[in-house]
Amino acid sequence: MTPIPVPVRRRILQLYERGKSSREIAQFFGFCVAAVRRVRRQFRQRGTLQPRTHCSGRRTLLTKERKQRLQELLSEQPDATLAELGARLDRPFRTSTMDLWLRQLGWRYKGVITFFVPFIVSNIGILVASRQRPGSHRE
Repeated sequence: MTPIPVPVRRRILQLYERGKSSREIAQFFGFCVAAVRRVRRQFRQRGTLQPRTHCSGRRTLLTKERKQRLQELLSEQPDATLAELGARLDRPFRTSTMDLWLRQLGWRYKGVITFFVPFIVSNIGILVASRQRPGSHRE
């Protein structure tokens, strides 16, 4: 849901100052009464008309320490499975969580042989910085 723009918020407060009711203001702008009241209440509480940035929802479990540990694990063993990586962190994580985190960190599966490689995005497209597995030869 998009926030009410600042100029509209300013106008809502002006109409309140002129003695208009919440219902009249809501009808004029096409908002619900609760939204109009919320604008006034938030202005009184915060002192600004700026809408709040997104600060709700669940916090990520991918902390700086876990990111660093995950990078270390992948450097040590780039062919580790998602389950192995999830089990070797400070607490167990599911494979779906590990997959999401690795994609956020810029790692992905390489070909049929499952090992992780970082990818680099350039202005040409996505270039894969591939690492050769020990014992494999490129021709």
